[in-house]
Amino acid sequence: MTLELIILLSLLAITVILVVVIWAFGSALRKDGPMRDMALQKEQDISDGYIGVPTDIVRFLGKKGKALTVLRPSGKIEVDGTMLDAVSIHDFIDAGDAIEVTKYENTQLYVQRAK
Repeated sequence: MTLELIILLSLLAITVILVVVIWAFGSALRKDGPMRDMALQKEQDISDGYIGVPTDIVRFLGKKGKALTVLRPSGKIEVDGTMLDAVSIHDFIDAGDAIEVTKYENTQLYVQRAK
């Protein structure tokens, strides 16, 4: 046998062994496998109260309120009696100024001066 053939057969054997080991390890981690305690088995389901981002803030889109603090560009606002964090889109907004919620993106409210 030539050296190249020996190397090729060795690589093939190593690949087959690695595939078998990975498959066996994956099977062991299943819910009914012997190593099941090493893997997270709990699913974070919405029915259990898990949620990735707050979605209730969307209801403030298009509503008007007032700036509680100076927005340079972020600060606190009040809309419908609720204090919220917000970012000014265009310019600084002084405390007490009327604002309008214009955008909701990446769990952040964006506001501008009310017209």
